[in-house]
Amino acid sequence: MKKVYLVIVLTFFIGQIFGQRMRMKSEPIEPKSIELNEIHKMVKDLADSIAVNYIIGEKAPMLKKNLLKELRKGNLDHFKEKNALANHLSNILVTWSNDKHFRIMVSEPAGERLVMPSSYEHIAKDNYSFKKMEHLNGNIAYIKFNRFIPPAYSGSLITSAMLFAANSDAVIIDLRDNIGGSPDTVAMLAGFFLKEPTLLTVNYIRATDTKEETWSTIADVRVNSSNPDNFIVPTATLERLKNVPLYILTGRYTFSAAEMFSSSLQGYKRAKIVGVNTLGGGHGISPIEMAQGFTAFIPFTCYYHPVTKKSWEAVGVKPDIPCTAADAKRVAQISILKELQKKPKHDSKIPVYLKELETESPK
Repeated sequence: MKKVYLVIVLTFFIGQIFGQRMRMKSEPIEPKSIELNEIHKMVKDLADSIAVNYIIGEKAPMLKKNLLKELRKGNLDHFKEKNALANHLSNILVTWSNDKHFRIMVSEPAGERLVMPSSYEHIAKDNYSFKKMEHLNGNIAYIKFNRFIPPAYSGSLITSAMLFAANSDAVIIDLRDNIGGSPDTVAMLAGFFLKEPTLLTVNYIRATDTKEETWSTIADVRVNSSNPDNFIVPTATLERLKNVPLYILTGRYTFSAAEMFSSSLQGYKRAKIVGVNTLGGGHGISPIEMAQGFTAFIPFTCYYHPVTKKSWEAVGVKPDIPCTAADAKRVAQISILKELQKKPKHDSKIPVYLKELETESPK
């Protein structure tokens, strides 16, 4: 099975915000020259690969035709440097296809990886993109993180966040700045909120005419200790999460795996989405080595919800409660407090909390 990624490529197309490459900002991009005959070999290789692998069969021949037309017209002849050519090809493929996951890159020498890294040490210094956990008025847990880093690296943080939220009466997960990541992390996080293993998404691969499934998983929560029996977290501690109200905040940069999580829970009516329509990246990518030292990230699989049968590709995930992204947290809190207020034994201070939130100016 191909390793699927639902992240990273967005970072290249909003480079002024996230940076054009998964490289430390202080590292310069080394220029690499390319000859005209090498351009022709690489682009022909790319065109053939897209024709075979691109998920949208109706568009694949058009993309191949357009690339070969660019060669015939000499529109690529002026490129002398590989990175400039790669960026240009990326941009025109995104424009022609309206698919934000396309990306062409210059391959790195052995031992160096710019994207889909085998090591996440540089991201560890950013706490694996976990930004904030808060206990809000009304016993609401608020958790914000900006990437779905693979569980091997972020799993302990996800578990810690869920333990933090376990005694809350509602949970808000803030994905307004989350650019995506690993479907395995989506499966892990979703498992804390679903009562049993659940089919989250189905993905179709055109090249092989096959389908694959992503199911929520159950985490075995244990804390290392010299006396492990005293540090096993009781299952009941986390069981409450499967029943409490769950709200997901979305913004204009919510993308890819973040959309997968939002769409999956929304489709089962397990979560309410608050904010704006998401960016619309429902295709998975996998690196394919090209001629002349390039790597192509070609969207080869499409994800869709098993119940709604809908994909978020291009259209994004629509919020249940539309509002500006900046105001989404406040709006979610108000909705949750009104929901909790209907319960027989609710917090007597909820009217006070609501008044404070409702008198705040919308952002």
